[in-house]
Amino acid sequence: MNRKIFLFPILLLIFFNHAFASLKITEISKKNANYNVILNNSIQILNIEMQNNELKFPVYKLKNKQYLQFSILKRDFKLYLRNSLLENKVFNNTEKISFNINKLYKLKNNRTVKAFASVIFDDEIEVECRIMQGKEGLWIAWPSTKVNNEWIKNFKFINKNLQSKVESKLIIDYNSVFEQ
Repeated sequence: MNRKIFLFPILLLIFFNHAFASLKITEISKKNANYNVILNNSIQILNIEMQNNELKFPVYKLKNKQYLQFSILKRDFKLYLRNSLLENKVFNNTEKISFNINKLYKLKNNRTVKAFASVIFDDEIEVECRIMQGKEGLWIAWPSTKVNNEWIKNFKFINKNLQSKVESKLIIDYNSVFEQ
């Protein structure tokens, strides 16, 4: 079989998967060796490393253990992110991002951290977070890394309306499941 004929459908499939990915990089910036990306003008992931042409997302480290803060759910989306960073390719995408709460796990005997949760954005990326108890009530702690006793954010909302919807849903779900 001719190799070109065999590869064409695969290349076409990869192209269409990239073309129809719902999350698009709308801004890229680079600080030192780390990339910061904004997706759909709505959410920002910071401190992404590129090692041997592979993406390395920030992790949370505690007592010699590492915990993932980000998970790419689709292989094609991971390829799209990597290639876009390598080519410095951005899109003008202002489509709204959909989200759903994937997990909600209550912690026992912790006064500050009430639960671990994760949010999936557009079925392509999962972001871990924590539901925290503060002086003024529950609030959401998004991925960050402690460097020299200072917390560096690894995730931010650009679209404050989306942030309000996601955080409200997390707190409503927490209260309805655990605080009945």
